[in-house]
Amino acid sequence: MPDKKRHSLHDLPGQCGFVSGGLEPNDSVCPVTRYRPEFVPSRLIDEAMSGWFPTLIRHCIGCELCSPDMEHSFANCADKLLLQGGVREDYMPRAFSGALDAIVSIQLRNEGSQNRLGWIGEGLKIKAPDHEGKVALFVGNTPYLDSLLGDEIGYYPTDESNAAIELLNSVGVEPVVLPDEVDCGRDRLHAGDRAAFIALGTRNRDLLRERGVKTIVTTCDDVRYTLGTRYPGRIPDWDFEVVRLADFLVSRGGKLAFMPTRETVAIQPPDIYSDPGGNDAVRELLKRIPELIVKTMAPGMPSTFGSWNQFDSYSKLLETDYLRAAEATSAPTLLVSGTTMLVRLLEGRRPGSWEETSIKIKGFYRFLSERHTVAEEFAGA
Repeated sequence: MPDKKRHSLHDLPGQCGFVSGGLEPNDSVCPVTRYRPEFVPSRLIDEAMSGWFPTLIRHCIGCELCSPDMEHSFANCADKLLLQGGVREDYMPRAFSGALDAIVSIQLRNEGSQNRLGWIGEGLKIKAPDHEGKVALFVGNTPYLDSLLGDEIGYYPTDESNAAIELLNSVGVEPVVLPDEVDCGRDRLHAGDRAAFIALGTRNRDLLRERGVKTIVTTCDDVRYTLGTRYPGRIPDWDFEVVRLADFLVSRGGKLAFMPTRETVAIQPPDIYSDPGGNDAVRELLKRIPELIVKTMAPGMPSTFGSWNQFDSYSKLLETDYLRAAEATSAPTLLVSGTTMLVRLLEGRRPGSWEETSIKIKGFYRFLSERHTVAEEFAGA
């Protein structure tokens, strides 16, 4: 469907709380506008209200920084507009020569077993494939990123998933990990592929229901946002609680204890994308590590770099700015609590990839698991 065709878009901005002459997105904080001056959120809202598809909306990374609150979400409006605009082939994910999108295409065509659990470390406890459980760990395409990037970036993304299982075990939970879980569909939604997004979401819904899952835990902010914000209203009968692992661990009270560590680390301040409940759970968990010094980056950096079809020179500039903001804290180490963002930053740090920075980048959950001291046996959940 051509981008310039007139659509019935007038009501979509209003459904997201934006009305003509009223509340508008805060253009001044949009990270995309720094590098694409022609991208102005409020102007895109006005263009949609006129009935024309705002072509530039495809550059929105969905970070919510410009949104006044979740009731007035520019990212939600962008999602609605993208689906109205339809599929643009040149906006299908092409990162790593299209390998990730090829995996999703295979998942869409094949309902058979994927045998995705070979990464789970020895001694970690998950529910047996024929057992039900109330809590599931959603890992998305992390196992495939191991194969695509692990050797190149010197870090295997499933290390964060293994750390998550270890931490869950420590608070008495043996999670369900689906052997046939499929991609959450975020990139297909951004490409305007409604049918694929719904097919992937419906498959995940059915697999989770078969295992008796009530709560979905994830280490990835992008997955949490997609399952918790984009699925409701689009995937029929989606009724799961979706939480990031940090919030889940804090909700379990005092079961986690940590060894002292004389280190200084930097973290990103919470925002409505990564922490819609305002729990600041990342900082709360780090407070439990004796002698650890935690420094906070200045606000204004996004908690997402967008979908893999936005893996381009502009996103590299955004990643560079992010690491410079982390370096400005003077901490030697940056802890990243979102798996996709962690992978993006580590991928960008490959020699010769883009401007190198001195700060070390570590996964937040691996950092926690290496320092926790709880080793009791629990019955599981």
